[in-house]
Amino acid sequence: MENYDVIIIGAGTSGSYFGSKLAEKGFKVLIIDKLSEEKIGTKYDIFHIVKKDFERFNLPYPEKGNDYAFEFSDNATYSAFGNYPKKGRNHVIGMHLHLYTLRLNHWAQAKGCVLKYNASFKDFIFKNRKIAGIKYQENGNEIAVFGKLIADCSGIASVARTHLPDDYGVENFIIKKEEMFYVILRYVRYLDESDYLNGSRSWPYYKTWEAPQPDPAGAILGIGANLSFGFAEKIYKEFETKIQLPQYKLQHKEKGVTPYRRPPYSFVADNFIVMGDAACLTKPHAGEGITSSMVQIDIASEVVENLLKENKELTKENLWPINKKYIEAQGKTYAGMLATLVGAVSTTPKENDFFFKHDIIFSTKSFALMAADQELKFSFKEILRIAFKLLGGVFSGKVKIRTIRSLLKAMKNGTRISKHYHKFPSDPADFPLWVKHAEKIWISCGSMAESLNKIN
Repeated sequence: MENYDVIIIGAGTSGSYFGSKLAEKGFKVLIIDKLSEEKIGTKYDIFHIVKKDFERFNLPYPEKGNDYAFEFSDNATYSAFGNYPKKGRNHVIGMHLHLYTLRLNHWAQAKGCVLKYNASFKDFIFKNRKIAGIKYQENGNEIAVFGKLIADCSGIASVARTHLPDDYGVENFIIKKEEMFYVILRYVRYLDESDYLNGSRSWPYYKTWEAPQPDPAGAILGIGANLSFGFAEKIYKEFETKIQLPQYKLQHKEKGVTPYRRPPYSFVADNFIVMGDAACLTKPHAGEGITSSMVQIDIASEVVENLLKENKELTKENLWPINKKYIEAQGKTYAGMLATLVGAVSTTPKENDFFFKHDIIFSTKSFALMAADQELKFSFKEILRIAFKLLGGVFSGKVKIRTIRSLLKAMKNGTRISKHYHKFPSDPADFPLWVKHAEKIWISCGSMAESLNKIN
């Protein structure tokens, strides 16, 4: 049987990036994926990466005539009635997902990774009760390989993580239907030349957006919703009755899902790590997970590299700094956002319009902080201003008391969970007690699906 330093399950963006980071350091890396080369990265046609992230993560640039699609900078966010735009600017590059995934695959191979398509994970190999390798199926044959570290980058299916024994150290939950974000993309062609796009627009109340597509006369009208595709279509119909869109001809639709739940409390166990969508590493305010996963991968690559160079075992204890460093870098911020955003769905369109008008809750500062993946922090003076405006909304009949209660509870929970994640233990021995407290806070927070079910 062959031996590798690292075996990666999943050849998407996360798997390719992690493999590249380690292979360029001279380690022996195997990447397997159940899909064929023709099917890899075909969930959607178009996806976006902010231009500055190409330099941040040292990613290869797309090429015109291949994986490059378009780019834009201007964006604006509107209220539920299309009022009070919050304008921003962020240079974004749109790419063809399949072709860019292939670029990352070839990038990984050029750095030394062995990559096998049509190869499906089947089971772990254990030695002395620790993971020592995997069995996978290729061309009808079952193949066993040994590895010092197994990385699950298999996406929302989480094929390896969900296969772990209950007490192995990383939660093996299956991502439920109500814990997903259902995305529908309408590729349309605008009928009036004056409506052609040079930027993007979004309406957070409906979780809808309008963005360019490769056709200069076209656009992508997207919606993301919890619960189901049917619920997403219902909200989209409401959106089109409230917001006047340019006249268009529908070209085609695409559908896909992303995780929308808290990540596992720990990403690591003996000789194992989970990454990307399999680790639920998506941005709570946007649902995008490609570059947010790369934050964790950069941390993991450095820790794993040092352990392998020093010929140390990749035990849970030795891998533990990945947890701690990720929580500090991004995890505590995303946890706070996720808990806070649950309260935002309790508002009505009129309340949402009021918040936009007075630049509170859905404020210019809030959108800027979320876009920069920064924690939602406000000074005492800012909180007093928000409270004063909210009271004014109540007295004028624009905001309901129960909405304020829901928002205040969500903000309180967001602060609580963020502070608790800030205390993530450096020592795995302190982890069970930390988890026990975290569970209590998350139960108090509830979920987006629970909040929507109460409303609907």
